Amino acid sequence: MVIDPATSNVWVSNYGFAAPAPECPTSQQPPHDSVSIFTSDGTAIAGDTGITAGALSWPQGTIFADDGSVWFTNCNTSTITVYPDADPDRAETLDGLGLQQPFGIVDNGSNIFVAGTANSTLAILDHDGTPIAGSPFTGSGLDRPMGVAADDAGTVWIANSGAITLPCPDRPEPGPPATGSVSYVDKATGQLLGPFQGGGVTTPWGIATDGDGNVWVAEFSGQRLVAFCGTDPSTCPHGSSTGSPLSPADTGYSFDGLDRSTGVAIDPSGNVWVTNNWQLDPQPTNPGGHEIVAFLGLATPVPGT
Repeated sequence: MVIDPATSNVWVSNYGFAAPAPECPTSQQPPHDSVSIFTSDGTAIAGDTGITAGALSWPQGTIFADDGSVWFTNCNTSTITVYPDADPDRAETLDGLGLQQPFGIVDNGSNIFVAGTANSTLAILDHDGTPIAGSPFTGSGLDRPMGVAADDAGTVWIANSGAITLPCPDRPEPGPPATGSVSYVDKATGQLLGPFQGGGVTTPWGIATDGDGNVWVAEFSGQRLVAFCGTDPSTCPHGSSTGSPLSPADTGYSFDGLDRSTGVAIDPSGNVWVTNNWQLDPQPTNPGGHEIVAFLGLATPVPGT
């Protein structure tokens, strides 16, 4: 979900998660190929079927880039859909980017960064969709990456789940369990640095940066929130360096009200908001989570209104 900065309309990509047939019959499957748009008061303005232009297919990450274009990552087809100037009639589909199951996407002000979850890659594109030299990145700093986030200086942080692949609808084998990590792309040098572990990190999914550029991670496999020092260690406890864990070593910031969290965001008051995506004991076929958890004033406020 993303908000259009020009109109305040809300764009929601429809991944259409549901149990596979026969648990959820084919006739009752939700659509997996559209985006819905709502006004700020909740009025739907994209019709009953939403917008499908640009070959949307199990879309995941959605952003408004700095130039006003809307970008979607298509998990099923390993492509990216772009609506220049938020105009679906001008839809473009980007292919051949070296990504498998693209997931998180972010604009750091200079380039578009996209995580390829299934093949542990990070594509870096110009705003016209052209990959930069050396894209996609691979290597030890990437391990089943999920969320990506940029701080105000343009540093891009990556949440490496270490294990997760996605059912969209086919799911690659996730591989052996591994401890997750975070890594980052330095804005000045373009280098991929990391991985960084500790602070209770196990299976990071969502990621965000606060007003000091410090990093906050939603944990899918543990009931915890994890934090790392950003690229300005002067804002962190004495002796910290970039990538140092800030949360408690074994538990993170734990709370029993968290259930397999995936999304995290920081607001202008420094509150950290975390979404519960799944249930720890998934007895039903589709045991979705139902809660949002707030850690009040835990982070440095981000600019906003």
